[in-house]
Amino acid sequence: MTTTLFRPCHCKIVAALGLFLIHTSSQASMAAPAGNHNVTVADFQDDGGIKGKVTTSDGQPAEFATVILNGKKGVQVGKDGSFRFENLQAGTYKLTISFIGQDPQEKTVVLKEGETTSVDFALNANSKALNEVLIVGDKYTITSKKQSNSVARLPLGYLENTQVYSVVDKELIREQMSVTLDESFRNVPGAAPAKTGAGIPAFFSRGFVTNDNLRNGMATFTRTTIDLATVERVEAIKGPSSTLFGASMVSFGGLVNYITKKPFEYMAGEVSYTQGSYDLSRITADFNTPVNSDQTLLFRMNVAYQKENSFQDQGHGTTSVIAPGILYKVNDRFTLRVDADIQNYSGTSSSAWIVSPAVNVKSYDKLRLDYKRSLIDNSFVSKMYSNNIFVQAEYKLSKNWTSTTNYAWATGGYNNMYYFNLTWLSDTTIARSIGVHSPDRLGRKHIQQNFTGDFKIGEMRNRLVVGFDFMDQYRNLKYNMLQLDTVNTLGTAKDVRVQNVDDRLASLNTAETLSRQYSYGAYFSDVLNITRKLLVMASLRVDYFDNKGTKNNLTQVVTGKYDQTAFSPKFGVIYQPVLNKISIFANYMNGFKNVANTVQPDGSVSSFKPQQANQLEGGVKLDLFDNKLAATISYYDMQIKNSTRAETRDNLVFTVQDGTQESKGLEVEIIANPLPGLNVITGYGYNENKYKKAAAALVGKRTVGAPENVGNIWLSYTILKGSVKGLGFGGGAMYVGDAFYDAANSFTLPSYTTVDATIFYNTPKYRISVKGNNLTGEKYWVSDGFYARPQKLSNFLVSLALKF
Repeated sequence: MTTTLFRPCHCKIVAALGLFLIHTSSQASMAAPAGNHNVTVADFQDDGGIKGKVTTSDGQPAEFATVILNGKKGVQVGKDGSFRFENLQAGTYKLTISFIGQDPQEKTVVLKEGETTSVDFALNANSKALNEVLIVGDKYTITSKKQSNSVARLPLGYLENTQVYSVVDKELIREQMSVTLDESFRNVPGAAPAKTGAGIPAFFSRGFVTNDNLRNGMATFTRTTIDLATVERVEAIKGPSSTLFGASMVSFGGLVNYITKKPFEYMAGEVSYTQGSYDLSRITADFNTPVNSDQTLLFRMNVAYQKENSFQDQGHGTTSVIAPGILYKVNDRFTLRVDADIQNYSGTSSSAWIVSPAVNVKSYDKLRLDYKRSLIDNSFVSKMYSNNIFVQAEYKLSKNWTSTTNYAWATGGYNNMYYFNLTWLSDTTIARSIGVHSPDRLGRKHIQQNFTGDFKIGEMRNRLVVGFDFMDQYRNLKYNMLQLDTVNTLGTAKDVRVQNVDDRLASLNTAETLSRQYSYGAYFSDVLNITRKLLVMASLRVDYFDNKGTKNNLTQVVTGKYDQTAFSPKFGVIYQPVLNKISIFANYMNGFKNVANTVQPDGSVSSFKPQQANQLEGGVKLDLFDNKLAATISYYDMQIKNSTRAETRDNLVFTVQDGTQESKGLEVEIIANPLPGLNVITGYGYNENKYKKAAAALVGKRTVGAPENVGNIWLSYTILKGSVKGLGFGGGAMYVGDAFYDAANSFTLPSYTTVDATIFYNTPKYRISVKGNNLTGEKYWVSDGFYARPQKLSNFLVSLALKF
């Protein structure tokens, strides 16, 4: 399926581009009279041609469908459904018809010299359904199918995959006016938003925090937020997934993989401007064009620039993003793709709140401090950056086998990044300290090779991926924590300036530490159709981790060297009692985390095994009423072993590795399109994550930061006919239950419910959107299990997007 930013106006743009190419190229051209929807692709050698009509299932013209010739040259059908290719040489041609939300159709035509052949297509959907897709977009049609080659690294449909995952695509992101990656998480069942120590997007899933994010299935090292201007879709993959993705980038609760926008075959673009509360000002641009006349070299550029102040009395930030991408179709078998993004942030970092055991109140909402009071200063401007480069070479080895080589280079860092640690000493006193990264530079190089096969063993279909990867990680860190003062929340806080902190830092002789790790992995995953309805899956990964240790650049002493080998299996079974409609699944999945050696109090060194998570899960997936209703219900039980814990022997505290933990729960997701223009997405997650064998104070306690209950719902309706066609309304809510801030389960992050709503008007040339977030003004905090952060009160956005 050809992806476009905006199909209805492509015909005129391709016509204009064609006239330009005729003037500048003597070998191949695209041309059409201005305003004529019957665009012609011409080689100007012979007089042969191909013409035809594309209609819907009820016989109406399928305007804006795309017809592609031999996978390269494309035209858009006109208002009467017709298309035409002229001046073609004699030979065999393959025509592919594409329309948003529809499966592509192909026909082969043998053209004789000087002959014009007629070929007609009929789409499976009726004109009313296609009109809805054009106005509303493809979010629910595509999301319900959840087609993704990156989740299992295999061409599996959602009903064929034994793993549970959720997809948030660009149409839903646009409708909700989401700006950063963490805003998309509100659509993932059971996902409770979180923030890392530096404010990087994260969420709790199945009782564990997920704070690293993959980009196109490959490594990142993010040290800024992730701007959704570069993102096509977000995939949240549930459960321990080390078998295919290793241990460095995933948690036992799952992982987040965001897919970046890639070039396509037509010239199109969009420019938008947004203003909002807290002096938000944001501009984005998305431009795509073929570079050559046969559309084998494609280019796309996304940029974004944003300034915003905090909802509190201090705080501000400026974000910039540049993301170019190139796709080169070398031939019918070989495709190269290169894309990158450069993201920079300049501003204050969000404060990190900590509560000590001496505090008497038992919940954040009971602490005595004005919610809008920050206790920081705007002079502490931090510099953060995240850069990613992705290269992919895909080669069709044969009809049944494909080779895919991926390379990702990710760097992130802080240049004089200041973040305030605000520690509650009592109900009304706070100790202020400041952590300074000056600098902190991180990087990952990730190389991956996959061989993917889709073939038959007798009458049984077999889908197999065999792959290996290598990752090189480093971190160069210079870090100081400076104690500032103690302030009374009921009085006036002392002023603190960045100059005072810098003067103190200059007098210190701080060591820079340099650490490096290598990991080597090899894996396979095989899905076998025993029958059309019964599928079994088996996967295995072997992973070798080599930690080179941490070097102090002042003393030149290296500490912490160790290496480990881990095996990670995965099994699953799928049975479809109603083919392509109902799927009953069960899986066993494994995850692992590398555990460093420990120097014991008696001077001995203990070597440990990797920590292991083993999950059993079962449930049902539905895709009913021609993609009008998709649902997933699953129950999981995850057993964690090889956890380290403290044990006292002869008044000495040793570290031992016999700790256990259990995380179990239920997840439900429903996506529906019950009426034309009406769309619903809702989810619920219940999780109970408790320590079983641990330090005495932890046995039976819930893990820090993870709520038991999380629910979300979003409904939208778009008018599809009449004078206000394209006018739409949306609204939804998210509920996150109580979570414990501390390991003793004595202090609570209170539950909260946020309510959002939007009004939008979408036309072929522009889109106007108005959004209100947290309309009830709920005061709430999110945490990564250590720090906590207050979140925005009621805020509003107004946006205008121009399309071309």
